Amino acid sequence: MLANKKNTIKKILTVSVWFILVSGVVVLLIAAMSKKKSDKISGIEIKISGVQNHYFIDKNEVQQILEKVNGKKLAHSPSGSLNLTSMEMRLLKEDWIKKAELFFDNNRVLQVRITEREPIARIFTVSGTSFYIDSSLSRLPLSEKFSARLPVFTGFPTEVKVLKKKDSVLLNGIKNLSEYINANPFWMAQIDQIDITSQNDFEMIPKLGNQVIRFGDASEYMQKFARLLAFYQKVEQNIGWNKYSVLDVRFKNQVIGVLRDAAEIKSDSLKTIEIMQKIISEAEKNSNDSTKIQLIQPDERNERVNQSPVLDEVPAEKIEQKDAETKEKITPVKKPEEARPSVKEQKTKESILKKKTAATVEKHRVSPAAKTIIKTQKGEERRVPKAVMLPKSDY
Repeated sequence: MLANKKNTIKKILTVSVWFILVSGVVVLLIAAMSKKKSDKISGIEIKISGVQNHYFIDKNEVQQILEKVNGKKLAHSPSGSLNLTSMEMRLLKEDWIKKAELFFDNNRVLQVRITEREPIARIFTVSGTSFYIDSSLSRLPLSEKFSARLPVFTGFPTEVKVLKKKDSVLLNGIKNLSEYINANPFWMAQIDQIDITSQNDFEMIPKLGNQVIRFGDASEYMQKFARLLAFYQKVEQNIGWNKYSVLDVRFKNQVIGVLRDAAEIKSDSLKTIEIMQKIISEAEKNSNDSTKIQLIQPDERNERVNQSPVLDEVPAEKIEQKDAETKEKITPVKKPEEARPSVKEQKTKESILKKKTAATVEKHRVSPAAKTIIKTQKGEERRVPKAVMLPKSDY
């Protein structure tokens, strides 16, 4: 009996000791946690993962958003009073923020990790508004901090965010073309602008070469770019970049080139410099005379400048060519006038002419009853007698 009682008391004491120890540990943990929550944060560290170290949202903006959610400065806030989940949700509402993560490290420093959205194209609508899109087709507003170098598309048909089916297909085609161009340094350097036609087809304006590339829709875009590159490598290097006014890659396994009009003037860098110099000189001349101010307008192909007040200088080669033509011209020689015969000589000649004419008619007169029979051998062509010409007058 005594042994059983001793064992029971020993067990009770053991359990009590363990209970006291566990309770103490729990109390200490609670106290530590309470103290930690009541302690103010020791700092905030914001890291933004941007596109090539260019940011469309900066650290100051992120901190302002967090302080707006918290209701006061973060530096004066206890760590336990911050609702990190609410802060993350608020950050994700920003257009340029793709991912947000907030946590405290062991030194009570608030760590903020931001991942930006990456734009892949800039789009201009028919009404003139502009926006970016990313790979998820999310629309992104323009930023005053940084302007990304991206493929530019013009003529998008609508501004609304809820798109019709055909506009959604068009936007997806823009995404495919943009990703391909961004991944290829040659096309990134060559394609200056991509226009959207009324049929939702693409027409590309190259930086090198004065032509329009009719691309069609975005179907089989890789094959179309491959055909166009092969054309540049095999044809353009031999005949020049301005031989064709239109390159059409819409049809399978072929590139159709439309020859430029022979009379069309090809624009090059020297012509551009000449145009700019004319614009500057004309502006200086007419700066003080409002009656001579005229807007300089390009022609339809954006190659020439029509300037009515200014006469174009004649090139030297044209002058030389004109001189050569002038030297080769033959001066006509005037035929000397014949001396008119006197009246007496004139009458004598007339009488002689009348006598000769009468004699000739009498000689060839045939009797009405007589028939002239001309025999022709078989197979021999009938010969037509030559006409008898009257004597030539002397005047």
